[in-house]
Amino acid sequence: MTISEIRRATVVVHDLTSARRFYERTFDYISHGEIDVVGAGYESLWNMPAGLAGKSALLGPVGATTGLLQLVQFDRTGQRIWGDYQHTENYGHYALNVRVPRIQPAIDKILAHGGRSKSKPTHWTVSAEVSAWDSLSYDPDGVILDVFELEPAPGSLLADYDGRCSPLQTVALHVSDARRSARFYAALGYRPWYDKLLENMELFFNMPKGTSLHNINMVQPGASLGRIEIAQYVGWPGRSQRDRAVPPNTGILSIAMETDDLDATIQLLASIGTEACSAAVEVRAPLSGNVRARSYYGPDDELLEFYQRI
Repeated sequence: MTISEIRRATVVVHDLTSARRFYERTFDYISHGEIDVVGAGYESLWNMPAGLAGKSALLGPVGATTGLLQLVQFDRTGQRIWGDYQHTENYGHYALNVRVPRIQPAIDKILAHGGRSKSKPTHWTVSAEVSAWDSLSYDPDGVILDVFELEPAPGSLLADYDGRCSPLQTVALHVSDARRSARFYAALGYRPWYDKLLENMELFFNMPKGTSLHNINMVQPGASLGRIEIAQYVGWPGRSQRDRAVPPNTGILSIAMETDDLDATIQLLASIGTEACSAAVEVRAPLSGNVRARSYYGPDDELLEFYQRI
């Protein structure tokens, strides 16, 4: 049984047409498929109110098959999951990370197409293999975009690069205990690429003075995209966002991973005490077609989907 890297992240938006236009113009993404989101299957999978319906589009670079962005607009409007990020210490899916060839032109595009800046580009060393110019911005729906330009050493995991804006490199996840979360994702087959305690970064991350950031980047062997970036604000505890991270509220709803054996995946998740959100259901997914899927809550109530193509 094999579980993939993040195939797609689902983000609820206020206006699908406007959100698509932003990502198409900012990162040169295209549509890889569109579906209606309706019915008992999705109501179970995403903890949707009965009768709620939506439309979705799957976006990413030309030729991409993983690390894709699924935008969904529902027929009722909700609130922002993270509000105005006044409680950045809370737990759950937090940011979308995209690699760009040059940091400042990318930021200029974000601002030109309706986004907002959160922090100026900052240079920092990720590991002995790579350093980066990193920035935080908001898309038009207030979702945080971590947009970065990498300076990888020859032979490092991310040295191979085609010079385009990438699919989702990672989805950042705020957690209460980075080590516990890393153990959970390791049980799914992920392995740590780097594990670092970042200090003196309070201004960039808008953290209280004296808070450090424990950052663990988890990758599926053989994949460089669709990674899980675990982030713990050490000394600054938060709260679960489970009750807010539900449709039709806007923001990052879930991440989805593909499995070649859903029944075995269900057994694995049960063996490590993972809480199920849904029953196993059949739904139609963009690009993948008909799938059998089940959703679970991760260690900090982040919504995870596992699916097998039918």
